[in-house]
Amino acid sequence: MSSPTWTLCVCLLTCLLRVSVSEVKTVHPGDDVLLLCQAPRGADIVYVKWNRPDLVSEGSVFFFRDDRTDENHQVPYFHGRVKLTDPQMKDGDVSVILENININDTGTYECHVRTKGNSPELISSVQLQVKDSDQQQITVKTGDDVTLQCLDPRGGDIELLEWTRLDSEEDVIVCINRMCTQNNQVMLWDREMKDGDVSVILKNVNVNDAGIYECYVKVRGSRSELISSVHLIVINSGGGAGITWTGSYKGERLYLVIALSVVTVLLAVLVSSMIFRKSKRLLKQIDQVPAVKAPDPEVQDKVKKDDE
Repeated sequence: MSSPTWTLCVCLLTCLLRVSVSEVKTVHPGDDVLLLCQAPRGADIVYVKWNRPDLVSEGSVFFFRDDRTDENHQVPYFHGRVKLTDPQMKDGDVSVILENININDTGTYECHVRTKGNSPELISSVQLQVKDSDQQQITVKTGDDVTLQCLDPRGGDIELLEWTRLDSEEDVIVCINRMCTQNNQVMLWDREMKDGDVSVILKNVNVNDAGIYECYVKVRGSRSELISSVHLIVINSGGGAGITWTGSYKGERLYLVIALSVVTVLLAVLVSSMIFRKSKRLLKQIDQVPAVKAPDPEVQDKVKKDDE
């Protein structure tokens, strides 16, 4: 392959990996977690922004400008919980500490840095998984049916059941006084909810169903409480060949599709280049073969007379 082609391939792969590869960290509720981000050393940093693309609320996880945290650009939920490890940002270190983690902090955190004279740039991405000690983890294949278990030990008359998914604004199923609203993919394990069993069955699972599901129950005379949390992991049993979806962030799926597409294009370019070079060598060899001269008629007549 020619030098320009190799250069193009390396550049494409470098850019792709820089955007799509994210660090994965697993923590527990109550922990503090370090989110790493390294800006160019010696650069004049205008601002630092950490955000979570899956958040519905406008604003960032952390915004630092003019040597101070700007809470006007920060989601209130993160006020007082995020700080730079080094307020001086020496050597371009713009890592932050997220304090007092809870289950709602699960998601992908992106670090954007703007330096003087340049546009904002995505520097790093950290996939944070908050795992409750009581959280169930279930791994299934696409096409399977799966039971998400939830058993309320309090007993009593269940007034409200709500199954939610952390990365979705829509409820999985809601039951008020046993009158339920859900889509065709979901059904209660026991419609009577006997003994506090409010487990649900998720039918014909696909990769988009991966994620963290939470079961909230309100019994008469008490408030709604989180009873169980289930982390559903879906393995693509079809054309995905070993690809596993954890459901932490939808953008990761897009990155993977882009990665596979770019790799396919690069392989096609490589194969085409090899075929072209081989064909060129063969044509050159053919041109170098000496031409066969036509027989001399006089020589042919002389040989014929000698034979006679």
